[in-house]
Amino acid sequence: MTFTVLGSGTSVPTVDRGPAGHLVRTTTASVLVDGGSGTLQRCAKTGVDPTALTAGVYSHRHPDHCADLLPLLFAMKVGPPARSNAYSLYGGEGWQAYLTQLQELYGKWILLPNGLNLTEFPLDGPGCAQLASDLVLRTAPANHSASALHLRFESEGHAVVFSGDTGPSAALTELTRGADLLVCECAGSDEQPIPGHLWPTAIAEMVREAQPKTVWLVHMYPQVDPVQAVRTVESTGIPCRHASDGDTWDASEPRLPRR
Repeated sequence: MTFTVLGSGTSVPTVDRGPAGHLVRTTTASVLVDGGSGTLQRCAKTGVDPTALTAGVYSHRHPDHCADLLPLLFAMKVGPPARSNAYSLYGGEGWQAYLTQLQELYGKWILLPNGLNLTEFPLDGPGCAQLASDLVLRTAPANHSASALHLRFESEGHAVVFSGDTGPSAALTELTRGADLLVCECAGSDEQPIPGHLWPTAIAEMVREAQPKTVWLVHMYPQVDPVQAVRTVESTGIPCRHASDGDTWDASEPRLPRR
């Protein structure tokens, strides 16, 4: 299993960091995880054709995490070539209503020839789905809005957890236990926390309890000092870094991110 950061940034446009987006790959699957604007291009740069993805998994419905869903469905519809099989989507309760609204607005232009299969996960407890023969997704409700979930991807004895957007969350702590990698949002600073989001000391407290093997911080707004944020999390004794667009974690080389 590999986990690639396609977008390590926020809703604030910057030169070198796109909005949230990630890519999970195994021997049998390529799964898009979230997808703010520009994610499709960055996905293609990894060598993965976005229109041929196995599935898409969304932590929640805020635009900086799902804005590229619309152009993705349009590209799958019109091609060339048009997608020849159904596309699978996974998200929290509320996604069906959101997709219905998009279809009412854009009509045939996003209706795939062989359909769209949606799985909704509960917002009041754990969820689980087999995304591929060698990839399992486990979810837990996040402390945020817009159908927010924490996501854990498991393959062949390895696990990567993506926090999604969230405030402090006991569910995230439990989902992170035993994980090889935690990709965690750090939208606020200790001095300027943001409601519904995490900040360095809150992440450190969670990491100290959950004990993942490695932590990558993403989704930092301008008030966050990335160097200090990393130092705060590393005070737990767990390796931490500020992830960049293009960084890839590889289960065969778990401590050596590559570009």
